[in-house]
Amino acid sequence: MPIRRLITVLTALVLFSSAVFAEEVDQAVRDATLVKLHETAPDFACRMMDGREFKLSAMRGKVVVLYFFASSVPFSFTEMRYLETEVLQKLGRRDDLAILCIARGHTREEVVTMAGEKKLALPMAADPQQECYQRYFSKFVPRTVVVRRDGTVVHLASGYREHDGIVELREVLRRELAAKRP
Repeated sequence: MPIRRLITVLTALVLFSSAVFAEEVDQAVRDATLVKLHETAPDFACRMMDGREFKLSAMRGKVVVLYFFASSVPFSFTEMRYLETEVLQKLGRRDDLAILCIARGHTREEVVTMAGEKKLALPMAADPQQECYQRYFSKFVPRTVVVRRDGTVVHLASGYREHDGIVELREVLRRELAAKRP
């Protein structure tokens, strides 16, 4: 078999294998997602790092961004930096937007340490027993959820997609924040 033909066959096999693997990963993520688009977001309450209580049902009338993360996934912090600079700093003064980063499996002390070390000013909460997280997902972080003013899920994202992910999130937020308030 000529070398050019061999390279073509090997390339095709690699591409096919990659596509199959990507579909398997996508399916695993879908299987681990317990909420669906346009369903009511599961309610939960937690204590934020500043001591205030966050209760999702009390956020009705606001667009809410929930970002579930864990320190075991280092690029979560890169994405959180984007959330801070591209969402919080640009839109955070709005009274109809709430953002909360939830540390899956971490204690309050761990979250305070992480936020300090990474110099993050995002609103954060610890979820040491994964009670908040498990209302939405059974596996995988980071995960982003956007909840509409009426309490329904309008956006779900999994994993880290540096530029595309933040562009998609900004577009969802632009659309939702432009919608009429109830």
